[in-house]
Amino acid sequence: MEQDNNYQINVSWQQKAATWLQSMKNELLIDKIFYTYCFISTAVIYLCSLYLDFPIDYSFTTYLETLMQALYVTGLSWCIYYYFYLILRKEKQPAKRFIRKLKHLIFPLHRPVSVFVSMMALNLIFSNHTFLKSLIPIINPFKWDLTFANIDTLLHFGVAPWELTHALFSNAWSSLALNVAYNAWFFCMWGILIFFLIYKKYPLVRQQFLLTFALSWMILGVFFATLLSSAGPCYVELITGDELFAPLMKTLEAQSQYLTNVDAGQLWALPTQQYLWDEYIANANGIGSGISAMPSLHVSIAVLMALSIYRLNKTIGYFAYAFAVIIQIGSVHLAWHYAIDGYLATLLTVMLWKIVGWALRRSASYPERSE
Repeated sequence: MEQDNNYQINVSWQQKAATWLQSMKNELLIDKIFYTYCFISTAVIYLCSLYLDFPIDYSFTTYLETLMQALYVTGLSWCIYYYFYLILRKEKQPAKRFIRKLKHLIFPLHRPVSVFVSMMALNLIFSNHTFLKSLIPIINPFKWDLTFANIDTLLHFGVAPWELTHALFSNAWSSLALNVAYNAWFFCMWGILIFFLIYKKYPLVRQQFLLTFALSWMILGVFFATLLSSAGPCYVELITGDELFAPLMKTLEAQSQYLTNVDAGQLWALPTQQYLWDEYIANANGIGSGISAMPSLHVSIAVLMALSIYRLNKTIGYFAYAFAVIIQIGSVHLAWHYAIDGYLATLLTVMLWKIVGWALRRSASYPERSE
């Protein structure tokens, strides 16, 4: 009798394990194209780093610790927010409701495991991009900066775009506001990534976002960035000796000093630009390292966020498009980019979004909305 019970228990656990593994498999297969792209591209890049004599070492885990910390902080912040939200709503049993919600997010276990695997894939995307971005001036030295500066002036009727932005946003406080928005881009990108990794009610737009996101870092951030190798206005004098953007840099430095003097912080773009320059000189492969202006990935991802959000909610989408415009303005105003960097990034991102959407619809694997 005891043996029969043990046998039934073993069979029961085996069935549960088999069911869980099947659920896990089904969950991961939802993003099979995304994962396949990440792991194949990583394998190719890693093999190239082994057999080609690069002065920069490749790392699989450049962003892993940062992503795990960000995920932890995001989860903790959500828990605090949701618990106080329940209290403010005067929920009769907030703790019980909170635990029920937490269980819904964690169980079945294939949900958090899927998010963890996606974090690994994102780490590879960012690590690959940083490694390859650091190699751009080695593969194709910066030579397009003055050309893009001249094109900018031509496109804007004989006036440099940064002169236009500084005429419209002429004081230190407006520059600070643009810098805050520019830095907020990181948090917005992280937020929408987490949203699409977890929220699977609209499979088509979710896959379209994830694949366009992954491909943008490689196609725009590596291929076109290498082909059109340029450093950006803030580095022109350091690289070429040309003082074309010296007035812009002096203006930003004066504004940053003013903000420091009145205890309002500083323009964070300036120390960040110095950090990236130091990393460039040291041939480092660290978080965010690498110098590249054309095309602007800040603008590209901002446009991608707007495209995907608009598909889900048109009202919020309009705000997302407005944010993309602010990022475009900030990228020029803060000396990160030429205006044409953002224009080309917008064009390429929209094209990539359309192509990915067309391919997904033809595959008929992802419905507009899940049941």
